[in-house]
Amino acid sequence: MYSREYELVFIVRPDVTDEDIETIKERNSSIISDRKGHELKVDDWGKRRLAYEIQDYGKGHFVLQNYLGSTEIVDELERTLRIDDSVLRFLTVKLGERVDVEARVAEAAAVAEVAAEEAAARAEARAKDETDGGASVGAEAGA
Repeated sequence: MYSREYELVFIVRPDVTDEDIETIKERNSSIISDRKGHELKVDDWGKRRLAYEIQDYGKGHFVLQNYLGSTEIVDELERTLRIDDSVLRFLTVKLGERVDVEARVAEAAAVAEVAAEEAAARAEARAKDETDGGASVGAEAGA
């Protein structure tokens, strides 16, 4: 089965709570799944400075969603984002015209698994550094 691949980036006002941002992401995910699409990745980029002010905001909370689906999904996502007052801007880009759904979903899952393993290794290394660093600082202070 083949489908189109899309990338959606939206910017939320910086004063919106994390729970509200999660609600927007979950609403987008349900729109995708309800219309027989496949969500590949959701990446929360956090608060970043804008290149120019939008509605008197100099910062915004950025979120990236990659998914497979039809133009019907794009239309509905953009309609709901346009209605939501907390969303400052959004942009949908078509990445691929005829993408094999099963192969792309498997590839995205493998990439996510590798990223999770790398994040876990970084967290473990950071924890080890903090433990080792704290012991060596204490030893130097006692010497």
